[in-house]
Amino acid sequence: MVQMSTQMSAFEAADALAWLVTAGADCPVDAVPRNWLAAPAAVAAPPVLQASPARAPSPARAPLPGAAAPQASANPAVALAAAALSLASLADAVASFDHPLRQAAPPQLISGDGAVLVVTDLPDEDLAVQRLTQRMLAAIGLESGACRQLNLLPWAPPAGRPPREPELAAFAPFAARAITLAAPRAILAFGGNAAALAGESGGIATLRGRWLAVGGVPLLATFHPRLLLKQPELKRLAWADLQAFAARLGA
Repeated sequence: MVQMSTQMSAFEAADALAWLVTAGADCPVDAVPRNWLAAPAAVAAPPVLQASPARAPSPARAPLPGAAAPQASANPAVALAAAALSLASLADAVASFDHPLRQAAPPQLISGDGAVLVVTDLPDEDLAVQRLTQRMLAAIGLESGACRQLNLLPWAPPAGRPPREPELAAFAPFAARAITLAAPRAILAFGGNAAALAGESGGIATLRGRWLAVGGVPLLATFHPRLLLKQPELKRLAWADLQAFAARLGA
């Protein structure tokens, strides 16, 4: 075997490598000769790990004294609403419900009488909104006393701000129970929050004028009178919705 000097220039090393490639060398060799034709040595099997003895399941821990049992729902309104067997008892349950919007004034959840249920998001203190609401209902024969009115929130939020989603969700069990107890023939929903009772996605511009349903009760949504005062051009569409609602009642 020819022993090559380790003192090579870069050009000499390149020439030597090129010569080896030309000669057919395709892999390097170790300093100790290796028999490449010998069968590979058997790979030793990994040691078998001894399984640890199975532990007996730990007994269930008893609840600590005084610990509260897990609740089926985080909203306490669910149990209060379900226990109400009449609209009067439901009003008492709402009055006893602790809520950030609670005020000294009696809650306004549902009022009136009749086979038609008008749903709004909250009681309006604006006289202009109240008058327009009465005129809209009277135009289709739903004067005062001919329909019930349900507020999704029994108290209006402070400073005239719109209701927030958690506030509406807190009272949702009461609203659902009120619809069940009132058993209306049809529901007229004012605004997007009331229209959302049907469980359909989309705002009021998408849901208005379409016949939806809540627990099998037909529901028709239209613009809230509060919005109509700000955008009078929508009154034409709202009047068409009211006419469709009246035609359904007449049929």
